[in-house]
Amino acid sequence: MSGETATGGVRSVQLALDVLERVAGASEEIGVSELAVQLGTTKGSVFRHLKTLVERGYLSQNPQTSRYRLGVQAYVLGQAAAGGIDLLSASADALRDLRDELGLSVVLSVLQGKRLVVMDTQLGKSALEIGVRTGTELQLHCNAQGKVALAFARQLSVDQLGELPAVTVNSVTDRQVLKQQVSAVRQQGWAAAIEEETLGISAIAAPILGMNAEFIGAVALVATVQNIAREVDPAQVHALKKAALRASWNLGYRDGP
Repeated sequence: MSGETATGGVRSVQLALDVLERVAGASEEIGVSELAVQLGTTKGSVFRHLKTLVERGYLSQNPQTSRYRLGVQAYVLGQAAAGGIDLLSASADALRDLRDELGLSVVLSVLQGKRLVVMDTQLGKSALEIGVRTGTELQLHCNAQGKVALAFARQLSVDQLGELPAVTVNSVTDRQVLKQQVSAVRQQGWAAAIEEETLGISAIAAPILGMNAEFIGAVALVATVQNIAREVDPAQVHALKKAALRASWNLGYRDGP
């Protein structure tokens, strides 16, 4: 570990990841002393990181032996990462063709547990670049992707959401109104959010579904209100849904037309 990265909080993060990787790589449950020897540090330092990783669910401690193994959260994270990789490869051609057909920015989001996270953005052909940074966690109530997730993800519902903040004057803050919108999205197969998250910016989105019609993620078109108007162009909706269905087929979905 270099001197630059071996100080303060960065060193602590490095050690936490080292502990997690050592436990994951062990052929059986492993104890504090063994980890300390392998990592060349003190038992106290290792134990503090183990305690935090257990509290967060990334590791689990056997109450009989006091030894450690991977926890449920590590499994969930691994499954989300694997699913994300599959989603990227399954949707790559469809997203590129959608961007080329309409010239608008295309954003791919993936569901990780109950979080909707941006996985990829392909910028449009406009001189004004509009996109969403990879890794951004999307609020569910005020953007098109979030409404699609609420409509199609079995583990999500409007009632689970906390406060619905007014991000812009157009954001939906009434729970009953949001429920009505989500119901409509479920019926029509796509969602719109016109200046709900950022003034001047609109989006429409459609779901990407897997083999058992489970919600995997969403594909969205994002543009200025001049390019995605309040009266959404049916041609844009058609192209969007076609791209989402194409990606879904690649993931094993077969219930659609």
